[in-house]
Amino acid sequence: MPLTRQDALRLLRFCLGPDDSGSVELADDGAALVTISPAEPSVGVRTFEAPTFEAALRQAADARLLKAACVEKQIVFLEMGASRMPADAPPSPAPARRSRPDLFPKLLAATANLLHETQTERGMSAIFAASSGRIFKRELGRQRERLDARRERFKTVRRELGDMVSGSLARRLDQAEERIAELVAARVEIDEGRLSPGAIVDSYTQANADLLGVGDGALVSYASGDNRPSALACVVLLYAKEKTGIERARIGAAIAARSVSDEDRRALAALTAARTSYLHVFAATAPRPAELLMERALASTTYADLMRLEDMLLSGRETELGIDARAWFNVISHEMDHMGEIGTAALGLVGGEI
Repeated sequence: MPLTRQDALRLLRFCLGPDDSGSVELADDGAALVTISPAEPSVGVRTFEAPTFEAALRQAADARLLKAACVEKQIVFLEMGASRMPADAPPSPAPARRSRPDLFPKLLAATANLLHETQTERGMSAIFAASSGRIFKRELGRQRERLDARRERFKTVRRELGDMVSGSLARRLDQAEERIAELVAARVEIDEGRLSPGAIVDSYTQANADLLGVGDGALVSYASGDNRPSALACVVLLYAKEKTGIERARIGAAIAARSVSDEDRRALAALTAARTSYLHVFAATAPRPAELLMERALASTTYADLMRLEDMLLSGRETELGIDARAWFNVISHEMDHMGEIGTAALGLVGGEI
């Protein structure tokens, strides 16, 4: 059962720093908002928006404004308390949503497909820049064509939905499209070597965050009650896949430049931890067939190979990797493709196809 506003506020107060403050609210469209005001003025006030308070609190933990271990333990504690409620206890009222559950799979499919291509182009572009144009020079042009095609499909779905999309979700769609347009315009700078690998990763990641926001908005607005857990699993899996995609791009660029730094290792540790957290939520919410697919993927030799490479990087043994940036890209892409296939299965059980 998702956290109530009261439980989320209790959790937030427990996990905040001694001098920090924060609040939780429900937006007009049902989205969960968690705002944190750190005691350190230079950090600034941050608001995290997600389909559930759990997801918003985890975003705050990913941003290191809350301790991830504290958040996870408190979520488990509160969930255990909810499971002990008497069977005849009245259910918490659900926020009102539009009565078009078919719109969720349609919009999420278009979003997931475009997200897959931006993730791939981010990785190729970062490695291309880090290798001074040596790696992925030919492949990058074809990848851009694939992204452009998915972008047109995304825009077509938006037009088809018309005035059925409004409010916060409409703004998220507009913002996502603006970000993608900025990426396309920046391709010339990438080709001319005027963008660093780090800047490339950051710009694509910002665009992907907006696409993920579209998925969050679709979940809040259109996922029906019966299918809501499966719909949540689809969205959560997109977040797990995005963490893996950032890892693919950032570490791939570092390998291409033959310079894996301690900062890269810290980022890798945070990304793999976040991926694990999202996959845990997926396992708890996904329909059983999709959960079984994930179990098999995580037990595969290819996933074991990826974990071995990650362990080498985290322990500073990158000289033992025995692979170049292109091979790294291919290894991790295999696992991302697995996630995409599992997402297709999960979304199919909601009622749509990717």
